[in-house]
Amino acid sequence: MLPHFSVWHTIRGKIALGTSLFLAMLLLLGGIAWYDLERIDRATRLIDMVDDLRSDVLEMRRYEKNLQLFSGRKGDLVALRSFVDLARDRATSVGQDYNAAMGRRVGDGAHHNLDLLLEGIGVYEALLNAVPTDGAALTDQGQRLSELADSAVRRMRQGIFTAVGDLRTQLLGAIAALLACGVAFAWHIGRHIMRALGAIENAARSVGAGQPLPPPPAQLEEEARHVLQTLDGMAVELEKRHALLLQEKKLASLGVLTSGVAHQLNNPLNNISVGCQLLGEDVNDARQGLRPMPTADDVTAQLNEIQAEVVRARDIVRGLLDFARDRPFTVAQHDLAGVVRRAVALVRHDMGAAVRIVEDVPAGLQLPMDAQRIQEVLINLLLNASQAMNGSGEVHISARVDESAGMAELRVRDTGKGIAPEHLGRVFDPFFSLKPVGEGTGLGLSIAFGIVGKHKGTLEAQSELGQGACFTLRLPLAARRDANVSGAES
Repeated sequence: MLPHFSVWHTIRGKIALGTSLFLAMLLLLGGIAWYDLERIDRATRLIDMVDDLRSDVLEMRRYEKNLQLFSGRKGDLVALRSFVDLARDRATSVGQDYNAAMGRRVGDGAHHNLDLLLEGIGVYEALLNAVPTDGAALTDQGQRLSELADSAVRRMRQGIFTAVGDLRTQLLGAIAALLACGVAFAWHIGRHIMRALGAIENAARSVGAGQPLPPPPAQLEEEARHVLQTLDGMAVELEKRHALLLQEKKLASLGVLTSGVAHQLNNPLNNISVGCQLLGEDVNDARQGLRPMPTADDVTAQLNEIQAEVVRARDIVRGLLDFARDRPFTVAQHDLAGVVRRAVALVRHDMGAAVRIVEDVPAGLQLPMDAQRIQEVLINLLLNASQAMNGSGEVHISARVDESAGMAELRVRDTGKGIAPEHLGRVFDPFFSLKPVGEGTGLGLSIAFGIVGKHKGTLEAQSELGQGACFTLRLPLAARRDANVSGAES
């Protein structure tokens, strides 16, 4: 096993170490190839020397025959002796070069044949120098030398070709081993890289879905862990900035709603003031004897009217406070009609008396949602509809259940000027606004789109220029509550 160096725990370290090992093996293969090629070159030269040795023996036999046919020719004797010396020296040289090139290959018989050839050359030389020369013995010995030379040449050529084949096999084996190591290393590194990329991809998808990052694999490399830590930090920072942006948008909406809420509060406060004044006048007149003292039933009725107006004012303020309060994202079962009704109540005065709002939401439609944030979405859509209609027109809010898809559809349709086709695909882009400069940030629909997406729902826009616009909000039904609640809580 490799030691647990820190370099081995990083992809860069693995690549560097693997590259170093690969280069070392490549150098080793180069050395083996150079050594084998050197031996093959020696073997090639050795074949030429063996062929020359055989030629020398044949020349000896030729001059031997000339000497026997023309006994008086001194030149043939001199030439024969020179070829005897040359054959002996060449046989000795061949034996030495064969050992250097091939080594003493046990069982190939080449060394034994060379020894017999050298011994036979010595006997042949002794017969040649004897006086008188025994021609028959010399011929027999020459014939034996030819056979020994043929046998030695045959054995040596066979040994050389066998050695060259072994060297070729050795070289191919080294190349195959190098390739196998390279493939194994590439597979090992590729597996680690794919595992790191897979973990980063899962983390990126989790960040995109607004969910916490899954725990990294136990054997994940340090670079990938650093990337996941960075993504985790980015996700946390993005969530903080999104929450801050949402709160800023909510405060901007509060600025729009405050004037309307003030007017809404004015009516119950006036009614409370008038009720108190009337009750006080009745009591004062009774004390002065101008009229009878009000009965207990009359006082109770007037106090009940004052209490009703107090409750009305309290509900208005409570609705505004609930909208302004910053709470964590929490999914629970809520009545969709009640959420729509509270949203309409907050913006009703700001939309103007000339705007007619029609609510067609079935009662008792319970959905898993964060009521406060869905209310923010509806307020945003209603205010946009009012601005698109320039304070005059009709807004129709309807809802239906799509059982086959397991979704509830909530539609907000207005009779405004509509959206141009070239702008329709960009209405949910951050900072894109069709309002004049200074009247909008372009974040309202973008934030609404994010809120609906966090509910595992969708928000779509349909419009034709001059025909108004329709925004369709699709939310999961209560049958999918468990899956959505777990995702939202995460």
